Amino acid sequence: MKKVKGKSQKFDSVKEPTMQPISEASTSKKISFFSAMMVVVGSSVGAGIFLRSASVLEHAQGSLPLAILSWLVASFAVIAMALSLIEIASARNDNLSLIGWCKTFNSRIMYKASKNFMFYIYLPLTYFFMPMYVLIQLQDGIGVWTHTTIASDGVVSLGSFTFGTNVDWLIWGAISIVISIYFIMSAGLSSKVGNIQNLLISFVKFIPLLIAAFIGYAFVAMNGTGGIETAPGVPVPPEIGATPVNPFYDPTRFSTFNPGFGMFLAISGIFFAYDGFYVTAGLQTEMKEPQKTPKAILFGLIIVTVIYLAIAISMSLNGTGSFYGFGEWLVGENLGWLFGIINILISIGILGIINGFSLWAPRFVEDLIKENELPFSNKYVNKLNANKPIVGIKYTLFASIPIMVLFTIIGALAFENTGNYPDYGSGMASLYSFCDIVANWTAVFAFAFITAAIYGGIRNRKTQKIETQKYKNFMPYAITAVGIMSVTLFITVLNPIIDLMLIYVPNANISQEGLLGRIMLVIVLILFIAIMFVPTIIEDKINEKRSGKKTTLDLQENLE
Repeated sequence: MKKVKGKSQKFDSVKEPTMQPISEASTSKKISFFSAMMVVVGSSVGAGIFLRSASVLEHAQGSLPLAILSWLVASFAVIAMALSLIEIASARNDNLSLIGWCKTFNSRIMYKASKNFMFYIYLPLTYFFMPMYVLIQLQDGIGVWTHTTIASDGVVSLGSFTFGTNVDWLIWGAISIVISIYFIMSAGLSSKVGNIQNLLISFVKFIPLLIAAFIGYAFVAMNGTGGIETAPGVPVPPEIGATPVNPFYDPTRFSTFNPGFGMFLAISGIFFAYDGFYVTAGLQTEMKEPQKTPKAILFGLIIVTVIYLAIAISMSLNGTGSFYGFGEWLVGENLGWLFGIINILISIGILGIINGFSLWAPRFVEDLIKENELPFSNKYVNKLNANKPIVGIKYTLFASIPIMVLFTIIGALAFENTGNYPDYGSGMASLYSFCDIVANWTAVFAFAFITAAIYGGIRNRKTQKIETQKYKNFMPYAITAVGIMSVTLFITVLNPIIDLMLIYVPNANISQEGLLGRIMLVIVLILFIAIMFVPTIIEDKINEKRSGKKTTLDLQENLE
């Protein structure tokens, strides 16, 4: 079989379009070791730490050491994946990211599944849950002035801003859709506008990160550890001398059977915080000294991990793992204004993620149209414009808006409130809980396709069918990444299925809302898998009837 080099594609999967591959630029325009390291930091550090620290502590059953271990294992897996991707990315001279890697190293059906995932799931769902995360922080930030009270005895009661209606979820849902449409239209239509918005947002992005990294230690210094309370929804451990029991055990929750199960579910959430790291895999072609790429990626991700650990530990010192847990203390110290401002800044930082994603999404869609990978591609292929991707914007809107509407309805009306989001208005607690699950799954499946490409690279070391630049430490890193990721994906997918089965345990006291939420969770999981694989099977059946020839699933045979 011929050695295969991936076809060159012309879109950038980082945050904004690149008209010319940096690998073709002059040496003077390539980036230094330090700049490359900062690219790694910048592509990973974001608002994800604020959105996942609390759930990591909860899955760790309130244990800070176990939560720290979860962060360390997850970061180790991410580092192993990033270093493995150096060799994987060398097989292609484009920015197609995980779709291109699957196309080169895996079967045709896996490549098609990755394409279906990125367009039909990853793209619309990012526009579903990211604006919702903007609104969570906004509700917290405004709520400190509008819904927070201080009793005569000094007891502080925090509140989040609500509209006070029975359909708050509908109002906030409409606002979230408007946010997505704005960024798709503005950043998508003009990279200049997108870059200006990115600069403005980046100016405030790191302020809450710096404050969050230190505020927990100030909290302990002023209050000791006595003020630390148990995270929301986490049972209080029994007093010393009481009958030994596991206070976190719930016979209807698979994740509570063993701390290890919870740890891997925590790791799946941590992957969301690192989502985007894989855009750094192509740095080797952009550096003045390509041989230093592994060190740049390694040191960059170590810096990210240190930042995340400092913030996670700091926020865990209040017992909740979230910045919200400092609210009562800050209000009591007459610093409620700081709590409000930081939450609003976090909200603005998440807008930056949506802006960056919108710089890429329409252009990514147009490149799929060029490849005849989307419906009606032949009709629009001659109307594409890299500078003003109007066709890509239309496809993005048509793919995203119906999903945003559907998942908003499912989350608000047919999902279980996990207890992490009290007092956010009618339907919002369930909707935000649903966003957490969907966001975790989206990140985990993205990582799963990267893992599939790495596994293909391991096989390629034996077959040598695909030409790559050999990285001497590829095999140990690749095996480590595949191992950790495989276990994480298995437990993450298995968890909702077993939770649904556990409704039949004796004396299971599950509400109708809880039962409906578990059923919908499994249905959405099945829908994810169906969207990834069923379209290709149907497409192949149609092509077989037309041509009378069976379509092979091996991509390399098709490229010969």
